[in-house]
Amino acid sequence: MHRPPSWQLRPEAMILGFAHPAIVVSDLERARDFYSKAFGFWVLSDEGWSDSPELDAAIGSHDSKCRGYMLAGHNCFLELFVFAQPSQTGPDPAALGPHELGLRHLSFFVDAVDVEYKRLMTLGAQPLGEPQTSAGITAVYLRDPDGNIIELCECPSPDEDLRKLPGISSLQEHH
Repeated sequence: MHRPPSWQLRPEAMILGFAHPAIVVSDLERARDFYSKAFGFWVLSDEGWSDSPELDAAIGSHDSKCRGYMLAGHNCFLELFVFAQPSQTGPDPAALGPHELGLRHLSFFVDAVDVEYKRLMTLGAQPLGEPQTSAGITAVYLRDPDGNIIELCECPSPDEDLRKLPGISSLQEHH
C-alpha cells in the first residue's frame, strides 16, 4: 500500500478524514432502529430542513424537505434521511445488484460473519448471498430493510486492521 507522504494535500487546506455515508430511506425510524440494533449506532443529532434555498443550492435540489439523523458508531458516522419532497424518481435500491454503477454497499468488519449474518436476519435484513470463505476471508452480502447492500466481512489481513488507520492509530498512541 502506498500512502501519500502527508495527509495535507494542499498547503492552504487539509483533508481531515472521511465524514460519513448517507442513506436515503423510506422509513426513518425503522432505519434508525435497524442500524442501532445491527451495528450499535446511536443518534448523535436530529436533522432536517424545509424551505431552505441555501441547502437546496448546496445539494442540487429544489424545494426539498427532509428529516434525518446523524448516527455515531464504533469508528464512523452514518447519516439517514427520509425526503418528503421531491419525490423519488430513481430506481429502487432493492432492484440494483452489487455490480451496478455507484455506491453499492456499506461494509462492516465483524468477528464472526455467520453469527452476525443470522442476527441481522432477525432484525429485518434480507439475504443476497450466504456466508462464504475464500482465500481465508469470510464475507457475505445482505440488504437492509430498504434494499441497500451491506457487506459483513472478517478482517481480511493485518493491513486492514482499523487500528492502523491514520487518526485512529494516533488516538491509540495517546492512551
